[in-house]
Amino acid sequence: MKIMLLTLAVLANVLFQPAPLSEASSNQIASKSDITYPKLEYLDNQSKSFISEDEFYNEVDKNIYQEYKNAAFSIRQKISFKDVPDAEFTFNRKTNLISGKMDLKHQTDVHPNRQVYFMASFHQNEKEEWHKYVVIDAETKKVLLGGNHYHLYENPYK
Repeated sequence: MKIMLLTLAVLANVLFQPAPLSEASSNQIASKSDITYPKLEYLDNQSKSFISEDEFYNEVDKNIYQEYKNAAFSIRQKISFKDVPDAEFTFNRKTNLISGKMDLKHQTDVHPNRQVYFMASFHQNEKEEWHKYVVIDAETKKVLLGGNHYHLYENPYK
């Protein structure tokens, strides 16, 4: 029995050894410079000048974004795309919305230094709260991100 197991082990080693790399197959291994990254659709435009966030808000199509009527808090900022998570986090903190920090790792087509407008609005009554935000590219005026949140509100001071 031991001889048979030993023979099988030797045969397995001989039969299943990895083949040496030929010159053709070794050339097929990608070097770091051969790796392609997603193409940026929105390039760095940090050096360009754009209108103020208030002027932009007055020009934006109100079907795309409009602050809540009688909003308790609204914010308008012209910022770099990389700063969007911080702006959203600040908005959420000021409006007591418990939410994780935004993750931009899937937004691979926007350069971190791309200028964008971040606008957010919050409305509250005795029973309900509404939050919404939008991120619009400063140059193309296209919506890059947006979201909203609604929940019932219980006034702790009642």
